Amino acid sequence: MEIKKVDQQAQLLQARKESLEAAEKMSLRPLGKLWGMDVFTWYKPAIVELSATISTFPFPVFWLSNEWIIQEMAQVDPETLRSIQWCAQFDNPQLSIPSDIISLMPLVTGTESLEDALEFLKKNKRARHILLFTVQGNEWKTKMEIFENFVKLHQ
Repeated sequence: MEIKKVDQQAQLLQARKESLEAAEKMSLRPLGKLWGMDVFTWYKPAIVELSATISTFPFPVFWLSNEWIIQEMAQVDPETLRSIQWCAQFDNPQLSIPSDIISLMPLVTGTESLEDALEFLKKNKRARHILLFTVQGNEWKTKMEIFENFVKLHQ
């Protein structure tokens, strides 16, 4: 009987640990500063929460994201999308943002790779900005690692 209790406790502790780790991955995470910009990552953000977060940032936002998240933002909250200083779609060079939104955005780019978007970032960095990286999809871990390694290398 005692062994069964200990086993259940271990299972509950493991489940709680996994749940906390998953919650951490799926929330806004600060990465520090890069070239005077505050850097954040967010895996699989809920668009309503993402929109609210972007709206509360105290500085202009540079947002690097994959196409699907940007498309969803364009549908859910086009006004917040228009407010972004630079929107970088890093997984498709063909932009699919509606023209009435994109025409009012200061800077929008589409690249085939995250590495290309990061090269563009090097040339257009600005102090006193927010750098927000969001990602989801099959290759999210790889993309997150590339971005985090880039930030560490250039800090």
